[in-house]
Amino acid sequence: MARINLKKFIAEHYKGGVTARDVIREGVTNSIHAGASQITVDLAFQRQAGLFGDEERNVLDTITISDDGEGFTQDNLNYFDEICTSHKDDIGGKGVGRLAFLKYANRVEIRSQLPTDLVEFRYTPDFKLDDVRRTPSTGRPETTITISELNDQINTQVTKLVNSMCDDLRLLLFLKKQAGRIISIKFTHNSKQPFPDEFVLSGDKIKAERTRSFELSGETFECYLFREEAPRKGIVAMLCADELCVEELQISKRFDACRYLISVTSPYLNRSANIERQELKFPKTTAEADMVSPISRDALMSRIHEECLAMINEGTEGDIDAFKRSNLDKLKKYYPFIDMDSLNGEASMLDADEIVRTYRAQQARREDLLVEAMEEGRNVSFDDVSHLASDDLARFIVHRALVIDSLAKMPPESAEDVLHNAILRKHTDGNDIRENNIWLVDDKFLSYSNIYSDETLAKIVREVGEATESKQKRKPDVAAFYSKDDTGRPNKLVIIEFKKPGADIFENNKSLLQCRLYASELVDRIQTVREVFAFCVVEIDDEFDVTP
Repeated sequence: MARINLKKFIAEHYKGGVTARDVIREGVTNSIHAGASQITVDLAFQRQAGLFGDEERNVLDTITISDDGEGFTQDNLNYFDEICTSHKDDIGGKGVGRLAFLKYANRVEIRSQLPTDLVEFRYTPDFKLDDVRRTPSTGRPETTITISELNDQINTQVTKLVNSMCDDLRLLLFLKKQAGRIISIKFTHNSKQPFPDEFVLSGDKIKAERTRSFELSGETFECYLFREEAPRKGIVAMLCADELCVEELQISKRFDACRYLISVTSPYLNRSANIERQELKFPKTTAEADMVSPISRDALMSRIHEECLAMINEGTEGDIDAFKRSNLDKLKKYYPFIDMDSLNGEASMLDADEIVRTYRAQQARREDLLVEAMEEGRNVSFDDVSHLASDDLARFIVHRALVIDSLAKMPPESAEDVLHNAILRKHTDGNDIRENNIWLVDDKFLSYSNIYSDETLAKIVREVGEATESKQKRKPDVAAFYSKDDTGRPNKLVIIEFKKPGADIFENNKSLLQCRLYASELVDRIQTVREVFAFCVVEIDDEFDVTP
């Protein structure tokens, strides 16, 4: 038999790397294919010093997968010694999955109790059948794969990992139950993380709310709808190859009545998965499709989105409709400038980022068409130009109101710093437009620059600050902004004085006078200034509110 350089094959084959999720999924599916009905996955963590020795992390150290399947019989050992075996072709096996163990860890040990023998060996890239130790022994059938000396020592999140595994395997366990075989997978761990020490995913508890088929370009797709109760939320489609999830399509992160998971299978997806089932490969656009891959990603994702929502709408008792009404109310509040009717009738199921992304794409396209028309000398409706500008202005006004509303809800102890940093971050000169938010005070100040961007004016501000501190025995906490006239000279000023929360009525009233004196000092030194706006940011209680 021709030999193969397994180390090189693994390095070239698994270019994208392997995760704990990949390794566990491979081990569990092997157990299922071996006829197991009881499978255990144990995640062993250990404390490890941090990079600088001054902290400890709880990192994943060992993964152990045990099952009651048929084990490593002589036939199975022969298959194990061969790469790209074909004996699992009818169930989607590729014959290379176990190589993920070697990519992920430096030590893989296998122990398999058969009816009359105990089979033990260490799996390495140089594995040969001669490495197998066979000892006469009787006992309960059990096969254990222990994966240790992991290449990456990371603080694996048990909740996320186990939930992902349940999503990956839910369809497979459901279909096995439909065929009369109940499979149970128990997850255990010692991480001390806020997740049950034992968690069981059992096929007899998995129920498909609905099933649905659809055809696209001659290919058939099957959909299975599963539901998980709150606090889990969202709607996600799981694109499966050979009954295992390969890719997730988020339909809604916002949906919060429960969580809907729709597993989608098809011979087309089986053919499109790469050999280690880490990726689906098909053309992105219809223009790139061909006879081998007739369905593009764009067309398929759009159709899956449509079919999944149709399944949910058919099978629910009002939770989708209630969510749609609530979501639309929120969207109209936060994005009243967006025409929800222009979003293909599905605005109620979209998340905020999808709404904004779709809206911006529409706006960009409208703007591009107008610019192209003007460049080519074609007639352009000034109403269209005006509408683009008014839409942007409406967006600004709404977002400004939301920012101000959020600032009003700040806890008192952090209000001063938050407000100061919102308008102008402390210890910055405001040259970066993202640091200068004077427009929060009043949108008419959108064109104002920070005063410290001008050397002469910066010197005047320092002098006034020193003079004010000398006279009043306190350093003013002031942000000053200006605009210029048509000759480039500053002609308007905005002065803002910040006062700590909790100041009494006398301190707050004094800040008004301090702000006026500071503004007056600046005006005396800058002869071109014709207009000054002075603001004090203070905490307004009932007593201060009624002060004349």
